[in-house]
Amino acid sequence: MQSQADIDDGLIARFLGSKYLGQRYLRYAELEALGLVDNRGSLQNWMDVGAFPRGIKIPGPYGKVLVWLAVEIAHLIAQRVAERDASPDNEAGTPIPGCPPDSDDGPFAAGRNEAALCPYPTRKT
Repeated sequence: MQSQADIDDGLIARFLGSKYLGQRYLRYAELEALGLVDNRGSLQNWMDVGAFPRGIKIPGPYGKVLVWLAVEIAHLIAQRVAERDASPDNEAGTPIPGCPPDSDDGPFAAGRNEAALCPYPTRKT
């Protein structure tokens, strides 16, 4: 049986990346780097209506710093993925192939079926 810490680490690794495994907290810049937020005003609005976990104020060298628990952010992403997969727009309630890939081989692995890639159009450069 897995401990809660192992389950949490698995969620963080899957949805935030292994770079954040040892981290307990995420700062605003890390949320931005992950592509989860793009301005503080929208983030505050999301927190006010309960659509995003509330931040935690901790003392820092230059005053209080607002941080978020990494596992809460990973749970939020997992919940949103589950909602998307169960959406009526997704007929079978299964993950959309290639968005993101279900396996560890990635979308560019040898032998990957081109038809199974993400159905969203890609930008031509």
